[in-house]
Amino acid sequence: MITDNSCGPSKYICYKLSRVMRKLYRYYESNLSTYGITPSQFYVLTVVWENDGLKFKELAKRLEMDGSTLTSILDRMERQDLVERRDDPEDRRSLLVCLKEKARANILEITNLAEKMDQEIKERFSREEYAIFEKVLESLFQD
Repeated sequence: MITDNSCGPSKYICYKLSRVMRKLYRYYESNLSTYGITPSQFYVLTVVWENDGLKFKELAKRLEMDGSTLTSILDRMERQDLVERRDDPEDRRSLLVCLKEKARANILEITNLAEKMDQEIKERFSREEYAIFEKVLESLFQD
């Protein structure tokens, strides 16, 4: 039996990052479920809240999400009465994504919850460690 961590998938960065991401996603998912939303829906809500009436293509670009994925998320969010897609009066080929009242009523509570969850994660690090962690994440994120 091999117990060395340098063998198997745990020796690969992508595996380690994937494990962390799954754990974080489950953490956010379990807390956001109180509001009946997923982390992906939360991302959409925060962008649309800051830019109500944003064009679909711009929303996809800001979220770095492909159109078909965003369409399925918006379909679910429309069924939940959180957002609506409207025709763009300036461009017939474009759609605008707008918050509905149900989302507006809860957005501050939801963002406060996300801030609280972020703070709980940050508390696992010293200030210096967290600054390094953010810098590493940013460097991995850049193309």
